[in-house]
Amino acid sequence: MSANSVQSVCILGRQPALGLAELESLYGADAVSVVNPRVAGLNLHASEVDFGRLGGSTRVAHVMTTLPTTDWKALERKLPELITELALTLPDGKIQLGLSAFGLKISPAKLNAAGLTLKKTLRTRTDRSVRITPNPEVELNTAQVLHNHLTSPTGIELLLIASNNGDTVVARTTQTQDIDSYTLRDRGRPKRDARVGMLPPKLAQIIINLAGTHLPPSTKTDRSLPYNQHPPQAQLLDPFCGTGVLLQEAILLGYAVQGTDIEPRMIDYTRTNLDWANTTFRNAPAPYTLEQGDATTHQWKQPVDLVACETYLGRPFTAKPSSEVLAQTVSEVNLILKKFLQNIHGQLVSGTRLCLAVPAWQTAPGQFKHLPLIDQVGELRYNRVSLEHVQASQLLYYREDQIVARELLVLTRK
Repeated sequence: MSANSVQSVCILGRQPALGLAELESLYGADAVSVVNPRVAGLNLHASEVDFGRLGGSTRVAHVMTTLPTTDWKALERKLPELITELALTLPDGKIQLGLSAFGLKISPAKLNAAGLTLKKTLRTRTDRSVRITPNPEVELNTAQVLHNHLTSPTGIELLLIASNNGDTVVARTTQTQDIDSYTLRDRGRPKRDARVGMLPPKLAQIIINLAGTHLPPSTKTDRSLPYNQHPPQAQLLDPFCGTGVLLQEAILLGYAVQGTDIEPRMIDYTRTNLDWANTTFRNAPAPYTLEQGDATTHQWKQPVDLVACETYLGRPFTAKPSSEVLAQTVSEVNLILKKFLQNIHGQLVSGTRLCLAVPAWQTAPGQFKHLPLIDQVGELRYNRVSLEHVQASQLLYYREDQIVARELLVLTRK
């Protein structure tokens, strides 16, 4: 995709590969490009991006122009004209202005100086009052964008993005992640249990979106819909539902959901949490089905259109385990998940897509021990999904000091 065909950009989150994979899964590889390591381009207008369902992008912006340089002095000469043209299209009121730079060789001090220059330009050329959001860093964070109203009708966050091909993409932010909603959906749920893991809602959204394309035919699925739209009441299954974070995010995305867990207590927790989510975030309750069941033997209700889950992750290590303990843990988890995949295979139609968050153990900084079954999915009669813009080995969610990472395994049933 050429720079001129990019109509919008998404700023990717802390682990950019996950956000890029999510966009490719939803909109197709041809619609997505890599502008720079932190930024994805889309050949869709920003208004066409279903931003609320994205867990891996922090904001979306409309591309105003692409300038054939990354030289800061050259860019400074272009910005007054661009900002004036934009300001003349805004409704009356004080303009809230912020600047963010991605990949440009520039300091926060220079960016703040440029902001003051643009403020003076706007006051002179448009007679508008302007408030500048100061830059402690070259990139404003999500909270700064929200709290300074930079996506309001009179708000402007101007993104200056150095592209991989030597251009600078200039874009205006249109939406940013609702961090308050994410916090409520994470910490405000009535039932939580740290012992079974704390799946972040953003990661749950990514897992769902990696599973939720190319839904197979069923009585509940309309194949005439384009790949980036999901049929109403598509049936999503989480066989390891825990406290229900993934099911919660799925009902907010419009899925009908089914969940099971081996522990009856987790089923009670999930029911309480889904009732809370339906009451708190929806005008009408979304349907759900919950049952206690062992994922290695359970028979789920049909149809199942897609499978998305955080599986059993094994022991929650807070320090690096001995090689013997790690080997035992890997073997135990691998056996359980292998039995699960064997059990569910006969209950899915060919082509059904699954995204499983499975454990990978960080044995040294940036080095991981993976489940043996990942190299055996073909023998288990599954295909591993290949993405064009992201390698499968990059689909890891973890903190630098974390022993047990989550590896996103995207499969289709043969």
